[in-house]
Amino acid sequence: MKIASSKEKTITKPSNAANKIDMALLRKVMMIICGALALLLYANTVTHDYTVDDGTVMQNNKIVKKGPSAIGEIFTTSYRKGFWDRNESLYRPLSVAMFAIEWGIAPENPMPGHIMNILLYCLTGVMLFLLLQLMFADRHPLIPFFMTLLFVAHPIHTEVVANIKSRDEILCFLFCVSGLYFLLKNMSVNKMQNIVFAGLCFLFANLSKENALTMVVVAPLTVWFFSNASRNQLLSALGAAGIAAAIYFAMRINAIGSVSNFNEIEIINNSLVGAKDDIGTRLASSFMIMGKYFLLLFFPHPLSFDYSYNTFPLVTFGNAKALLATLVIIALAVYVVMNFKKKDSIAFGIIFFALTISLVSNVAFLIEATMAERFAYMPSLGFCIAIILLLTKYMQPNIGKNTTSLMGLLKDNNKLTLVMIVVLSLFSIKTISRNMDWEYNLKLLAKDVQTCPESARIHYAYGSALIIEKGLKEETDIPAKNKYLQDGIEQLQKGVELVPTYNDAWYHMAIAYKELKDNPNALRCFEKARNEKYSKDAEFLVAQGVSMGEAKMFDKAFENFNAAIAINPKSSEAYNNMGIYLTDAGKLNEALVSLNKSVELKKDNEMPFTILEMCIVLRAIFAKLLSIIQKQ
Repeated sequence: MKIASSKEKTITKPSNAANKIDMALLRKVMMIICGALALLLYANTVTHDYTVDDGTVMQNNKIVKKGPSAIGEIFTTSYRKGFWDRNESLYRPLSVAMFAIEWGIAPENPMPGHIMNILLYCLTGVMLFLLLQLMFADRHPLIPFFMTLLFVAHPIHTEVVANIKSRDEILCFLFCVSGLYFLLKNMSVNKMQNIVFAGLCFLFANLSKENALTMVVVAPLTVWFFSNASRNQLLSALGAAGIAAAIYFAMRINAIGSVSNFNEIEIINNSLVGAKDDIGTRLASSFMIMGKYFLLLFFPHPLSFDYSYNTFPLVTFGNAKALLATLVIIALAVYVVMNFKKKDSIAFGIIFFALTISLVSNVAFLIEATMAERFAYMPSLGFCIAIILLLTKYMQPNIGKNTTSLMGLLKDNNKLTLVMIVVLSLFSIKTISRNMDWEYNLKLLAKDVQTCPESARIHYAYGSALIIEKGLKEETDIPAKNKYLQDGIEQLQKGVELVPTYNDAWYHMAIAYKELKDNPNALRCFEKARNEKYSKDAEFLVAQGVSMGEAKMFDKAFENFNAAIAINPKSSEAYNNMGIYLTDAGKLNEALVSLNKSVELKKDNEMPFTILEMCIVLRAIFAKLLSIIQKQ
């Protein structure tokens, strides 16, 4: 297929002994090994629970929880529509539709989601090998094999496979690889059906995640680099990716109303927002972050699910890390320019990395994240291609005269094989151990809060989980419950030290103090939390009203409860708590009306009426009777 440069042929051209090997059988064995490695590396995630963002697309998503019947709605709404009502610029219906089907089969059970992620990752290993052996058909057979194994074993992919929510990343890359495979297959078997299949794959990739839009450039470049394609064939590749992108945009606009629909990006999600008006600082900081990606690709330790504010403080080009990363980027760009016309495969690896990470790099425009390991999932293929080519450039692979099997081929290249065994073993150990951090939410948060102690959002997530998941929902032992609440407050306090205006952290801290009966601190935190968002949140207003009632600030408490009722007239909690504090304030007639209304709403909503609440109603009734008797 590819007409390689004479230098490349000198390095990797197989000897005439290649006809001693059954190449078709060899490829099948290699393909099976690639898929099997993916299965073995992630088998320990099957029994894992939901973690971090899984709740937004499955566990707490009202649309997804409708099951398969919601698929039509999923394809006409934004990514997390069933979780919140805010406008967002994400439209990824394919993975969400799969979640709805899985929920319909096994509600509240994360196992099907984990199994599906593993199977799709296995399939990705298989398809990636098939693509790479087409791309490097004129090279030594170990080259595409080692590239695939390096990709499959790379620990930076653990977030993508171990976190159900990241199905969007797996599907996007799988369909992109499949689309490229059909385009290259068309070079040897020129059939229109290959172009059609490629276009469908690119469409499915776009419906999985926006990164697939880069295929409009990557697809024709791949065909140009790895074949002697004619102009019409290059245009066919461009057309397959371009038409798929156009269909995706039409569906996207129909679903979310516009091409882009971002709210204002908050600094808590992306620290580069602090430099949005300072191009120099923003570029220096984004280049420094790109350097972090490079480092994790070579040395993937330690890993974290979050790198938000203020993991990477803003820097200028005078910063050593930013300067070093910039020099590396310049050197890579120079290499590409000097070797582009030669169709140099290392240059392709660099281009692939640059193009596929471009939409999430924060260089051209800001996104709602500073950095994420999942963003390196697709781009890491470019890294794997370049590294293996560099390695085989200096450790030239060959095929012995008597080689007839894969084992023989590995023995013929024992030095190269030894290097790969060491790297793959280290990567596999790290992958398997990192998978265990994703076992359940609190375990992941406890681990990563140590890895990224400057991330306000991890402190918030960990503190909130300790308070809400453990302190309020699960723990019944009072001393243990209070310990969770206090530990949660400690984490949230670290979060607000990093971001003093972190309203969500202040709110959950207030809830914890309220549970601990520390009303002065609860009221202080409620006031810190109160903003435009929470002033319109009925649950917040009720919680703050309870703290005010406990502090005997009855008028302000009633003001909060009435505001909550105005927002949500069916809030039995608002009526119930107002009845409690009306009783304490001696307004017994009003208390009975409010408590009766709470009882009616609970009955209408089929909500349980607790023993404590019944005692409160009886207390109000007895107080009323006592008042009548005293008057007589």
